[in-house]
Amino acid sequence: MDEYQSYKIEDMAGVLIHRAVVRGTAVAGGVKKPSGAGEGKVVGITQEAQATQYASVPVKCAGLSYAVMYGSGAYGDALEVADNTGRLRSCQAALVDLAESTAYVTYVVGFAEKAWTATDDVILVRIAPFAKCTPVT
Repeated sequence: MDEYQSYKIEDMAGVLIHRAVVRGTAVAGGVKKPSGAGEGKVVGITQEAQATQYASVPVKCAGLSYAVMYGSGAYGDALEVADNTGRLRSCQAALVDLAESTAYVTYVVGFAEKAWTATDDVILVRIAPFAKCTPVT
């Protein structure tokens, strides 16, 4: 996989810079904003804003990228999609949850390269997507 790819943004309102995007369904090579928290199929993080539907937007698919955060979190925290704007949040607690009383899947986008303290902080993240499935025991 190349570190950078160009994709067509499917959202009518476009997309903002440094936001996670997911696989689109309307056009070949399309991406769109996530539908909500915890969504999987993350392609990467936008490197520019793009206001025009079906125009190209550069997306960082691997390596380091800046990202807009939600809430607060610590250096090294695993990150997931936080909302339908493509911000990221910590999902560290879900990865170390030992209770396992509910089955769930955590779609990790990557890891925080520094701590953040407030929603809309922009930090450097290491893109490393994977999914952790937690079965009921």
